[in-house]
Amino acid sequence: MKKINFKPLEIEEIFLDGNVDDIEMKKRKIEAPLERKKFYFLYLIIIFVFLFLLVFTFKFQVINHNKYSKLAENNRYLSLKIEAERGIIYDKNMEQLVFNEIAFDLWLNKKNVSDEEIKKIGDILGKDFKELKENIKESQEDKIMIASNLSRYQLVLFETKFSESQSMEIIRRIKRKYFPEESLSHILGYTGKISPQELKKNDNYEITDYLGKEGLEKSYDNFLAENKGIMEIERDVRGKIISQKVKKEPSSGNDLVLNLDLELQKKTAGVLNLILKEEDIPAAGAVILKPDSGKILSMVSLPSFNNNLFASGISEDELKDLNENPGKPQLNRIINGLYSSGSTIKPFIGLAALEEKIITENTNFFCPEKLCLENKYSEELECFSDWEFHGWTTIRRAIAESINPFFYIIGGGYEKPREHTVNPRIIDSFEGLGSEKIAQWLSNFGWGGETGIDLPSEAEGRVPTPQWKKKYFSNSSLAEQGWYSGDTYNLSIGQGYILITPIQLAVALQGIVNEGEIFKPRLVDKIILADGEKNIEKELLNNLSISPHNAQVIREGMKQAVTAGSATMLNSLPVSLGAKTGTAQTSREDVYHNWIALFAPYENPEIIMVIVMENVEGARVVVQKAAYEILNWYFNRN
Repeated sequence: MKKINFKPLEIEEIFLDGNVDDIEMKKRKIEAPLERKKFYFLYLIIIFVFLFLLVFTFKFQVINHNKYSKLAENNRYLSLKIEAERGIIYDKNMEQLVFNEIAFDLWLNKKNVSDEEIKKIGDILGKDFKELKENIKESQEDKIMIASNLSRYQLVLFETKFSESQSMEIIRRIKRKYFPEESLSHILGYTGKISPQELKKNDNYEITDYLGKEGLEKSYDNFLAENKGIMEIERDVRGKIISQKVKKEPSSGNDLVLNLDLELQKKTAGVLNLILKEEDIPAAGAVILKPDSGKILSMVSLPSFNNNLFASGISEDELKDLNENPGKPQLNRIINGLYSSGSTIKPFIGLAALEEKIITENTNFFCPEKLCLENKYSEELECFSDWEFHGWTTIRRAIAESINPFFYIIGGGYEKPREHTVNPRIIDSFEGLGSEKIAQWLSNFGWGGETGIDLPSEAEGRVPTPQWKKKYFSNSSLAEQGWYSGDTYNLSIGQGYILITPIQLAVALQGIVNEGEIFKPRLVDKIILADGEKNIEKELLNNLSISPHNAQVIREGMKQAVTAGSATMLNSLPVSLGAKTGTAQTSREDVYHNWIALFAPYENPEIIMVIVMENVEGARVVVQKAAYEILNWYFNRN
């Protein structure tokens, strides 16, 4: 084998010039020189990267210095909300109606959670994996509440199996518990988890917060809501806590003291429930208030519901059962139930006629069993019936015995038919109030508008007029759009298109009892603040300029209804009173809504009571039976 001798390279020969032609020397090179173009290209890249870094460094350090300094500071300091308790609600005698309990909810960060974690969560909660995963996926929020009111057993499992999890959080909260009297549910309402829409409107809330959804919980949410404290935690770059301090102390929400009398509330609900069951009646409502202030002592709407279901997290099946219940238990019939008023309208029509001077207290009309008008188009008789023959009648007797023809005449007027034989004792011609004046007087008493009660979502009711009817039936025939004498007759006795709520009737009756003064109805008497009490002063809604004597005439007619008229069942009570019954027609034959509106004692009224019972078959005095039981208990107790 030929021996090859290598000559060691000199230092200056390590990097050879690119023009060396010696092949042997090229073979002995450690590195080949870069071409000039490649060198310039590499040089430009280095300069570009350097300039890029320089620009971004200048942007971060100079231009956006304040922004990123704040972000860094925020990462250094973590602010946590400190919970406090929501305000309590009491009745007038300081009987506690709402309580606070501790509950724990499971929240999930959908961005970090894995399928394995979802499966484990489903196993603990007893939920299907696919269904749970689908619910998480469909949620539009990054943070989702998976379960509320965790049991002690579930809490232990989550703490042990997910102690290191970054996707799951168990949040402690204050849960509401309500007095176990279902008739309070429409009044107190309930709290619920804040919705994304509500969150956008309330900067002070977080997605994990609860707020009032219905009833007083909603109306007075700003007072009842707790003022959360702030805990500031300082951390180092590794996230280790350096220090923590309370920047803002938490404070509980304000308490409410109601005008409500819990014992009266339970008695009213008990009486109504018993009668509904015995008489097979589907629904009823009752409200009792003080005429000199509008303070509500009792408000019952049946059927009702258990508001603790909502506070504890109502299930889909339970909510479906409530929503599909034909009795509509979630409907507060006192402020949202709309009914024809029936004859309870008659004291107001009578007062309007006295005030407009179209009659006096001694005006005497002959009232047949049927009052007939001549149809101006067909010239046929159109007759409006009464429930029995009454004969000669004045305003007091007309109210006491609920005599329809008297109110047909003073409300809609009368013109004796020319081509037909009628009873000669009937008045030949009379100009009544007319629909416009009736509507104006009813509006003055608050019919057809909100009373302003301190509960959310009150219904307005309806007082029909010719203009209303034309607009309402605008897509119907011209005949249906027209306003006829029969429409005014129906309005005069509380039938036809008129709609009213029980609270509107109770509030309006104040005007007759107080000789013009009408006060806003209110459930809350005072708010207990941290530094004292805030009394809710009575508020005058209207002060009608009516004659005290005319109001007295109407009250006497209502007293006569009890002593010798349509409400004689109440005559044996330990106090005297004035009352007006009503029977409002429904779409079903021989089925009515039964009313009673009363004030007691007669000489110095302490309370106003209105009761309505829905869909009562036949002519039964079920509302009088309920009124008697409640009043007898109330006045004997006192």
